[in-house]
Amino acid sequence: MNRFASNPIDRRQVTLFRPTLEESIGLDHPVRLYDEILANCQWASWESQYCLAAGQPPIHPQIMASIILYGLGRGIRSSRVLEYMCCNSMDYIWLAQGHRPDHSTFCKFRNQFDKELKGLFRQIAQVAIDMKLASLAIVGLDGSRIRANSSRHSTASQKTIEENLKEIDTQIEKIFAEIDQNDTHGQDLFGQGSPSKLPAELADLKSRQERLNKALEAVKKKTDKADGKSKKTPHVPVTDPEATILPNKEGGYAPNYTVFATTESNSGFIMDAEVIIGGDESRQTLETVDRIEESFGEKPEILTADRAFSSGENLAGLEERDVVAYMPQFNRPDQTNNPANREDPSEPVPSEAWDKLPRDTQSKKLHRMAFVFDETANCYYCPMGRKLNHIGKHTKPRKHGNAAYQAYRSNDCSKCELSEQCLNGKKLPRSVCREQHEELREAMDVRMASAAGKKIYRQRNWIAETPFAIIKDIMNVRQFLTREINKVRTEWLWTCSSFNLAKLVRLVAALRAETAKNAG
Repeated sequence: MNRFASNPIDRRQVTLFRPTLEESIGLDHPVRLYDEILANCQWASWESQYCLAAGQPPIHPQIMASIILYGLGRGIRSSRVLEYMCCNSMDYIWLAQGHRPDHSTFCKFRNQFDKELKGLFRQIAQVAIDMKLASLAIVGLDGSRIRANSSRHSTASQKTIEENLKEIDTQIEKIFAEIDQNDTHGQDLFGQGSPSKLPAELADLKSRQERLNKALEAVKKKTDKADGKSKKTPHVPVTDPEATILPNKEGGYAPNYTVFATTESNSGFIMDAEVIIGGDESRQTLETVDRIEESFGEKPEILTADRAFSSGENLAGLEERDVVAYMPQFNRPDQTNNPANREDPSEPVPSEAWDKLPRDTQSKKLHRMAFVFDETANCYYCPMGRKLNHIGKHTKPRKHGNAAYQAYRSNDCSKCELSEQCLNGKKLPRSVCREQHEELREAMDVRMASAAGKKIYRQRNWIAETPFAIIKDIMNVRQFLTREINKVRTEWLWTCSSFNLAKLVRLVAALRAETAKNAG
């Protein structure tokens, strides 16, 4: 008696009736929901990009996009692995409906439909909104860094790039001289190859020359922008000059792109995705709100973000757009128990409360939040009740232009018991500057100090940072596969679209399971 189970199918047996491809995938397999959701999306704009006049008929874009998004949701980014899965894994074979696209087809497809992909991203998010799974009531904006497809060691300065270019120019001239000499003697330099193609050695030099020229252009822009402000010589990654050398959380410096995701608080869907060159995050705040309104026809009601986004210009722009912001501000102490906020600012703060007065995190001296502004008299009162009168308007340079300030100064700080804790070094009268957006900052302080504000901002960590954790750890996106900003933006949009689609599939499956349970 055989102790082991017999094989259900003999490999050499010819069967009259065989299981269909449809029967090979379980009814509750998630790949079915992927196909169902994407089948209900609009693909007309994708289809219009194909020229069907000649050649083999192309695979429908829905099938290609479905395979890429399904693979990304399972941490598969490689086009060669996708090619293998479409030939050997039953769920991919089912999704591809028997098509076997090769890796080059996947690569070309992923970079070809950047505009159409934006529309698909909106459609997936809109489905979540229509199903009440997503909402724009509260959104969290955050940025992160993802390594560029370039080695941290292959960076060069302008001088090095120019020297390399000269060397390549010399080699190219030498090769062309040899070609002319061979042609003179009637020799065919290309052997059996086509004379319309460059020799392999020359083609490689031309490719390197083009890459170095792009790097030279990028490093010149950085040099002009620095304009002697920094002692360090600007360097750029030669492989991908548009990437920026930035510090990494993993340690050290490397070429990076800064990516953004704006996530809604209901289920954690990404409502906006962007990639920028460099690390200037604050400028994305208003652009993000405008893109969300353009995509979905409505603005977020509440926007939460960290202090990197809380510039005065952003606060003013959000106020104009009627979006309530919850953002901590740089070097502004918590105002919850500030003893300087007293009923009569002309009276001194009690000495037992001096230790509770807000301090500057850098100088450790009394912060200007320890001074109370009197809008009616247009003056400040110090913690000892002395008046600081208006002395004029000033401007200070900022990253995105000059900022306007109103300056206030005390007439006399002599014999003040708090002078050691208030004045910096020189025993001059204390002065305080009031920025043009100070009213908005004060309103932000009040919101952040309130119980409701603290509750809303506590949600920011899991709202805004969870997508990056999943994308990096589960979807294995720690370094881009493509180069140049436009291709990187497309790759990031594929990633965020897959993130949303995978979340939508899980939520729809859970809803259907609950409905079936209640019906049973």
